[in-house]
Amino acid sequence: MNADAEAVAALPADRSEQVAFRDAALIVGCFVLSRLLLTAVGLLLLRSGPPHIASLPAATSYAAALPDLYLRWDSFWYIGIAQQGYTTTTPPWVEAGSTAYAFYPLYPALMWAVGELTGWSSAVAGLVVSNVSLLAALFVVYALARHWSADRTVAALTVILLSFAPEGFIFSAVYTESLFVLLTAGAMLAFERKQYLLAGVLAALGSASRSNGVFIALYFGLRLLRDDGLKSALHLWREPERYLPIVMAPLGLFAFWWFAMLTTGDAFAQKTSMVHGWHWAFDWPWSNVAHQLTGHGIRAAFLMGASLLALLASLTLLRRDSWPLFGYCLACFLLFWTGTLANSLLRYPIVLFPILFGLARSLANRPVVSPALLLIFVLSDSVLMALWAVGSGLVL
Repeated sequence: MNADAEAVAALPADRSEQVAFRDAALIVGCFVLSRLLLTAVGLLLLRSGPPHIASLPAATSYAAALPDLYLRWDSFWYIGIAQQGYTTTTPPWVEAGSTAYAFYPLYPALMWAVGELTGWSSAVAGLVVSNVSLLAALFVVYALARHWSADRTVAALTVILLSFAPEGFIFSAVYTESLFVLLTAGAMLAFERKQYLLAGVLAALGSASRSNGVFIALYFGLRLLRDDGLKSALHLWREPERYLPIVMAPLGLFAFWWFAMLTTGDAFAQKTSMVHGWHWAFDWPWSNVAHQLTGHGIRAAFLMGASLLALLASLTLLRRDSWPLFGYCLACFLLFWTGTLANSLLRYPIVLFPILFGLARSLANRPVVSPALLLIFVLSDSVLMALWAVGSGLVL
């Protein structure tokens, strides 16, 4: 048992309950305050004029504008899948070759299930799934950060930074990010608690929601390597249950490939759709980094620069106890950079919550720097929320 856990266990029962209540109040407070701030910024911009998206007319009231505010771009694909399932038909509002198979199935499946149970529209169901997932993810990330650091201050700062992370409004949109963070953090926490079957199930669900979900298997492997050393880690037969999450992690992705093969004859329909519909070519990540910074204009250079800045922040994880987290984040960045388009490079890193844990642990005892970083996060998230509300392509 670590020192922080021993301290909590030593408290009288009523005092321990007060600590737990304080932790929960902090998490809920971060969720509510961040969502209210971002929604207020977005609604003010949305009500000032129609967004630059043809399918979104200006709403006549704030109540009518609220669902529209969190529907942009990929949101309509998820809504279409939730309503009609997967189809190879290209909608009229996108380029030829674009199909629903470009998007992973778990999130729209949950949207469909919530809609069927409640009678809500797919858009409202998506908002509920995203925000419930975010709130649950904040609780899990808090528990995970506290386990890793044995420090309540670090855990609290991690949750605060995640709540106000630049482009963190995506966590409340009809997008997969909040669900992915919940599944990834849940798998890591279950692994830490030696609940290997649960960790495997959550990891498999993660790879059914986003392609980089498979990289959690790398984290599990590096975690075992850190604890046991190379020679002992290779003795799989001693405790085979510890390797179950590694084996199970890609099952969600494999299931999607199997489904695509059955319905289209192409197991890799996701990649095929990305290449033909989005012109998403693949290249070595280091080549793409150089090309985006120097040869594709200011927008591409900004998006790649922001992604590189996130990688730089992940260097805070290069410690004796947390370097497997850095390995996981690095693998994700290399995947992000394989695409020749700069689109979404600003959005992709927000699911890498271990980076925020690394920042929190480095800054928790710096009373000037940590509030300054939080202020930068809040201002950046607010500006990006405004750009999202008006339909700016900068936050695609």
